[in-house]
Amino acid sequence: MTRLVSFLLAAIAGIVASGCTAETAQPEETSDDEITVDTSTPEARRQYDANVGFARSYVARCLASPVPSNRPRVLVTGFGRFMSIANNATGRIVSTLVPEARYPETRAPAPGETDPPEPQLAVVSSTIELPGVGTADVCAMILPVYWDLAAVLIAKEAEAFKPTFVMMNGVAGERQSLWIELGATNRASRSFDGSNQLRPAVTPGEAYVKIVEHAPESEDTQGNLLSWRTVETAARDAVERHAGEIDDATSFGDIVRGASLAGFPRPSNTYLCNNVTYVTGWLMSHPGREVRLLRASHKVFGEANDVRVKIRSNLSAIPRVFVHWPSDLADKHHAAAADVMKSIIAAQLIASREGDAPTLGDNALAHPGLQGGGLFF
Repeated sequence: MTRLVSFLLAAIAGIVASGCTAETAQPEETSDDEITVDTSTPEARRQYDANVGFARSYVARCLASPVPSNRPRVLVTGFGRFMSIANNATGRIVSTLVPEARYPETRAPAPGETDPPEPQLAVVSSTIELPGVGTADVCAMILPVYWDLAAVLIAKEAEAFKPTFVMMNGVAGERQSLWIELGATNRASRSFDGSNQLRPAVTPGEAYVKIVEHAPESEDTQGNLLSWRTVETAARDAVERHAGEIDDATSFGDIVRGASLAGFPRPSNTYLCNNVTYVTGWLMSHPGREVRLLRASHKVFGEANDVRVKIRSNLSAIPRVFVHWPSDLADKHHAAAADVMKSIIAAQLIASREGDAPTLGDNALAHPGLQGGGLFF
């Protein structure tokens, strides 16, 4: 048991290295199975109130065209700053793919101050040209790295935009292969998000908390939906095509070292990337089912203490995936990376069009060095 606890703590440390107010109202403890976000301090509660207020008031900005169209609709996401990463590669790549989605240039506030989410969000509806596909409608999102809030925003846009493909993106190591995530896990680690104020609250003695509280044990893991080998091959080919290009005295191939399918669950993948992947996939797979997110560990009477969200449209058969990118792309090779992103999107859209139907992620497909499987919680 000691070895297991040490392993879990080490895994979490690795993740981090990649009217009435809370002060005046009497907080009310929630039951264990309702705890998600630790709001036990005044600073955390202020940040929580800002996030919940924004989530509840947010109205989708990408709308499906009222005029029937054969154009595919792609929802693509990246992240902004968090922790020591002031410049997030995935936000920069999405901004290059869709220039109207300007990267949010913000700075972290002083310790203890509220970090408002709205300035950290960019959402635009536009079109892009894709090889072998032609014109596609795109909803581009650059998201704040906040527990549950990012997932709520994606869900609202997915409901309005009704995408035919969802591609979510985040950063991992400095230089590595693209990790095309086969699935996600219904667990979140006790790590601070981009606000440095909020983190999941866990039961004493536990290292993780459930993301979707009422999901059954059979859904502790959840496969993403993709035409796996087709997309993997397209990603590798695109990376190889740009490998020799030099930017800031560094070749693209030195940073992006191929593309691999990554298994699940993995203890290292229990941060925000997994959070948005699991919630988005679960809501798409369960049309009309409501999920309570941003649940407060300490309720405040008369204030909002959760956010309820659902996707009414049936998007269960729509392909969706999360891709981890090298963080060293933050300040270089944006055009090459955006072209790789285009190649991944185009490969899936062509596969869907030509009968190469997406399938649920299976660990049997994972790269030997990125095997998942075997619950660690």
